[in-house]
Amino acid sequence: MAGPLWRAAAFVQRHRTGLLVGSCAGLFGAQISYHLIPDPVLRWLYQYWPRGQPAPLSPKLQRLFQEVLQDMGIPSGHCYEAFTTFTFQPARKQHRKVKNFPPNHKAL
Repeated sequence: MAGPLWRAAAFVQRHRTGLLVGSCAGLFGAQISYHLIPDPVLRWLYQYWPRGQPAPLSPKLQRLFQEVLQDMGIPSGHCYEAFTTFTFQPARKQHRKVKNFPPNHKAL
Protein backbone atom coordinates (compact mmCIF):
# COMPACT_ATOMS: atom_id res chain seq x y z
CA MET A 1 0.00 0.00 0.00
CA ALA A 2 1.36 3.42 -0.97
CA GLY A 3 2.09 5.92 1.78
CA PRO A 4 1.07 9.58 1.74
CA LEU A 5 4.44 10.67 0.35
CA TRP A 6 4.12 8.32 -2.63
CA ARG A 7 0.56 9.51 -3.24
CA ALA A 8 1.71 13.14 -3.17
CA ALA A 9 4.57 12.35 -5.57
CA ALA A 10 2.15 10.60 -7.94
CA PHE A 11 -0.25 13.55 -7.76
CA VAL A 12 2.53 16.00 -8.58
CA GLN A 13 3.74 13.80 -11.44
CA ARG A 14 0.23 13.53 -12.87
CA HIS A 15 -0.66 17.24 -12.56
CA ARG A 16 2.75 18.88 -12.94
CA THR A 17 1.73 21.25 -15.76
CA GLY A 18 -1.25 22.61 -13.88
CA LEU A 19 0.75 22.96 -10.67
CA LEU A 20 3.55 24.75 -12.50
CA VAL A 21 1.15 27.17 -14.21
CA GLY A 22 -0.72 27.80 -10.97
CA SER A 23 2.42 28.45 -8.94
CA CYS A 24 3.87 30.77 -11.61
CA ALA A 25 0.61 32.70 -11.80
CA GLY A 26 0.50 33.01 -8.02
CA LEU A 27 4.06 34.29 -7.80
CA PHE A 28 3.47 36.72 -10.66
CA GLY A 29 0.31 37.99 -8.96
CA ALA A 30 2.16 38.49 -5.69
CA GLN A 31 4.87 40.50 -7.45
CA ILE A 32 2.46 42.84 -9.26
CA SER A 33 -0.10 43.15 -6.46
CA TYR A 34 1.21 46.52 -5.32
CA HIS A 35 0.50 47.91 -8.81
CA LEU A 36 -3.11 46.71 -8.87
CA ILE A 37 -4.38 47.21 -5.31
CA PRO A 38 -5.63 50.63 -4.09
CA ASP A 39 -3.33 52.54 -1.73
CA PRO A 40 -5.21 52.09 1.60
CA VAL A 41 -5.48 48.34 1.08
CA LEU A 42 -1.87 48.13 -0.04
CA ARG A 43 -0.67 49.97 3.04
CA TRP A 44 -2.76 47.70 5.27
CA LEU A 45 -1.24 44.61 3.62
CA TYR A 46 2.40 45.67 3.52
CA GLN A 47 2.97 48.01 6.47
CA TYR A 48 5.13 46.68 9.29
CA TRP A 49 3.32 46.75 12.66
CA PRO A 50 5.48 45.52 15.53
CA ARG A 51 3.73 45.53 18.93
CA GLY A 52 0.45 46.84 17.49
CA GLN A 53 1.82 50.20 16.29
CA PRO A 54 3.17 51.18 12.86
CA ALA A 55 6.96 51.07 12.88
CA PRO A 56 8.41 54.56 12.50
CA LEU A 57 10.63 55.34 9.55
CA SER A 58 14.16 56.27 10.57
CA PRO A 59 15.10 59.95 10.13
CA LYS A 60 17.84 58.94 7.69
CA LEU A 61 15.35 57.14 5.43
CA GLN A 62 12.83 59.97 5.75
CA ARG A 63 15.50 62.48 4.61
CA LEU A 64 16.45 60.18 1.72
CA PHE A 65 12.80 59.93 0.68
CA GLN A 66 12.45 63.72 0.70
CA GLU A 67 15.67 64.09 -1.32
CA VAL A 68 14.40 61.67 -3.94
CA LEU A 69 11.11 63.58 -4.18
CA GLN A 70 13.06 66.83 -4.64
CA ASP A 71 15.33 65.28 -7.27
CA MET A 72 12.28 64.11 -9.20
CA GLY A 73 10.69 67.56 -8.97
CA ILE A 74 7.69 66.43 -6.91
CA PRO A 75 6.39 69.05 -4.45
CA SER A 76 6.64 68.07 -0.77
CA GLY A 77 2.89 68.56 -0.26
CA HIS A 78 2.05 65.91 -2.86
CA CYS A 79 0.29 62.63 -2.07
CA TYR A 80 3.41 60.51 -1.49
CA GLU A 81 4.21 59.19 1.96
CA ALA A 82 6.93 56.79 3.05
CA PHE A 83 6.20 53.96 5.48
CA THR A 84 8.00 50.88 6.72
CA THR A 85 7.05 47.63 5.08
CA PHE A 86 7.27 43.95 5.78
CA THR A 87 8.22 41.94 2.72
CA PHE A 88 9.67 38.58 1.89
CA GLN A 89 12.40 39.97 -0.33
CA PRO A 90 15.87 39.58 1.15
CA ALA A 91 18.15 42.59 1.40
CA ARG A 92 21.90 42.39 1.40
CA LYS A 93 23.92 44.79 3.55
CA GLN A 94 27.32 44.13 2.00
CA HIS A 95 28.43 43.77 -1.56
CA ARG A 96 29.98 40.45 -2.31
CA LYS A 97 33.48 40.64 -3.70
CA VAL A 98 33.88 38.66 -6.89
CA LYS A 99 37.25 37.08 -7.37
CA ASN A 100 38.59 37.52 -10.88
CA PHE A 101 40.54 34.59 -12.18
CA PRO A 102 43.26 35.14 -14.78
CA PRO A 103 42.58 33.50 -18.13
CA ASN A 104 43.97 30.03 -18.65
CA HIS A 105 46.41 30.54 -21.51
CA LYS A 106 47.33 26.87 -21.65
CA ALA A 107 43.77 25.96 -22.67
CA LEU A 108 43.91 28.39 -25.58
